[in-house]
Amino acid sequence: MNSQSDEILPQESSLKRRAVLKIFLFFVLACAFFLTIWAITTYDSLNMTEIIFHLRLPATGTSNELIFDGAFSTVVPAALAATLFGILVWPPAEGSQSSAAALRKTKWKNYLSKGIVIILVLVEVFLVQCNLDVYGYVKAQFTYSNFIAKIYVDPEDVLQAPKDKRNLVFIYLESIESTFMDKDSGGSFDQNRIPGLTQLAEENINFSHHEKIGGFRNSSGTSWTAGAIFGATTGLPLKMPIAAKGLSKIEEFFPGVTSLGDILEEEGYTNFLMMGSDSTFAGKRMYFDQHGDYLIKDLRWAEKAGLVTKDYEGKWGFEDYKLYEFAKLELTRLASIEKPFAFTMLTLDTHFENDDVCECCPDTFDDNYSNNVACADKQASDFVSWLQEQDFYENTTVIVVGDHLTMNNECCTDIPDEERAVYNCFLNAVEEPVNTNNREFMATDLFPSTLAALGYRIEGDRLGLGTNLFSDKETLAEELGVEELDERFIDRSHYYEDRFIYNYERYR
Repeated sequence: MNSQSDEILPQESSLKRRAVLKIFLFFVLACAFFLTIWAITTYDSLNMTEIIFHLRLPATGTSNELIFDGAFSTVVPAALAATLFGILVWPPAEGSQSSAAALRKTKWKNYLSKGIVIILVLVEVFLVQCNLDVYGYVKAQFTYSNFIAKIYVDPEDVLQAPKDKRNLVFIYLESIESTFMDKDSGGSFDQNRIPGLTQLAEENINFSHHEKIGGFRNSSGTSWTAGAIFGATTGLPLKMPIAAKGLSKIEEFFPGVTSLGDILEEEGYTNFLMMGSDSTFAGKRMYFDQHGDYLIKDLRWAEKAGLVTKDYEGKWGFEDYKLYEFAKLELTRLASIEKPFAFTMLTLDTHFENDDVCECCPDTFDDNYSNNVACADKQASDFVSWLQEQDFYENTTVIVVGDHLTMNNECCTDIPDEERAVYNCFLNAVEEPVNTNNREFMATDLFPSTLAALGYRIEGDRLGLGTNLFSDKETLAEELGVEELDERFIDRSHYYEDRFIYNYERYR
């Protein structure tokens, strides 16, 4: 009797260990599934290039609220699903094996549990492929192209600085699209969310993808804030191949690139960056510090200076109305120094997770995000009006652009992607454009266009992979088509990796 019991107990223990392993693996699978659901319902136009880049950087500066929301939306339903799954796979109690009914029930549970796993895996693969095109991305990782090597134009070879140096104020407006305008102006809404920026574009220079006010396209490597800034200041897409060394383990951020900050620093400019969030996030501090030696004032600076409290610790950063007030003080100080300056600022309030409204926001629309956009519009246009009243404005070029299409996936669900574009406006530029309408261009084209607006001469009107929009030269998007150029941005390039990421000696 005892010997039979001794045989049963080890067998039962083994079955339980196997069940625990199955439940754990199912929990991991369920976490992946619910994380995918959260990501695709939270973000609009999420892509593998952005995901891989962020995975290779420290998470410092990420909103605690975002982390909590993602974790809660993932772990809680996954734990519940794993508990229910555990009921199916847990072995029957000792002695129940002798019952024919219990045996049939056990087999039925096994078949059901296997079916659930198969279905969950298939649905996960379908969701990931449809929303992230993992197959296309992985394929691109094994597809090397010499496109960038053939097309890239080194600023040192073609750039000529003007004798008279102009100041630059470059404003990145978080997630602001020309799409937010009313249909009569060139947008996609019945009621204009950005009337102030619309008027600025009408009265100044706006490069448009159609006959009315419009903008530029999202592209691989420039469709999120860090990528958009990188593209607009280097003429290159921002991408980190899977096989590349993690940026978190090195001390240099794309050391081989020549950026707008590098060029202006060499010409004696004081470079300045101001933003309401932690600049450490996504490597922005590293980039601006190493490429242009920018003076940086961000959330951490504001906390240390006692300008904001620790209440912002769980959020992305402080409100834009504070940012604009801080910016006015810094610009006044910079203008008092006998030295040209390049002032860059990044707004925050229209970031997609922000469903709160600040004390300046109107109550014009039914949803908070539209009210945030309207508030951002008024603050930006008021700030530009303030700039135009300053003595230094006469010798200052102002560029106002959205960084990318909005990531709020509930905002533009009924608007086709081909109709959407990112806002841009050039004020007080030295150059006059040849043609502003029916242009196809990307963030990378802002690099040479910014320098042209400051009076720089660009031989051939190409810089990096960008084209001077003030010239009559076609952009790469116009030559190849937006979709074709986007695919070329994804392909791997020995030249890109060796020169810009690793900065090998042969390129110095």
